[in-house]
Amino acid sequence: MEKVFLGCAIVGGGLFLLRSLMTLTGLGGDDACDDIGDSHGSPVADFKMVTLQGLTTFFFMFGLIGFLMMRTDNANPWLASSVAIIAGLVTMFVIAKIFQASRKLHSDGTIYPKDAIGQIGSIYLTIRPGQTGKVQVTVRNALKVFEARARDAEMEIKTGERVKVVDTADVLIVEPA
Repeated sequence: MEKVFLGCAIVGGGLFLLRSLMTLTGLGGDDACDDIGDSHGSPVADFKMVTLQGLTTFFFMFGLIGFLMMRTDNANPWLASSVAIIAGLVTMFVIAKIFQASRKLHSDGTIYPKDAIGQIGSIYLTIRPGQTGKVQVTVRNALKVFEARARDAEMEIKTGERVKVVDTADVLIVEPA
């Protein structure tokens, strides 16, 4: 029984280490693609415990704990197996929670001109009648400069004047605030 536990620990630990190194260096795939079974439509689709990373950690801890328990005095194979399975499942759960938390760290960060609609800004470069200029607008807590034109094509809006973004087309459409 010791050899089975030791084999699981070596194979699971080796694969876990290899997979972790590949992921850190960018050579590994996204762990979300490694789900075992179909989780589409599942209420727990975000919490993916049975992944290749989860399975390798399970076998590593199962083997390690089982081997260590078998090496103690008065080792009972059933007790060692039970404790090893529990340790493997707990480790698998912890790894799943770590991956779930890391997925929440992802953000797009892209600022789209339509996000500026309704915002108040100031003219950065004068908008002449029938032409475009530039406007500074705070979008998603970032001050951005966009090309803009006046809603009224005959209006001139000078540098420093406050404006409100009312629409977008190929540029932002603004009017005096």
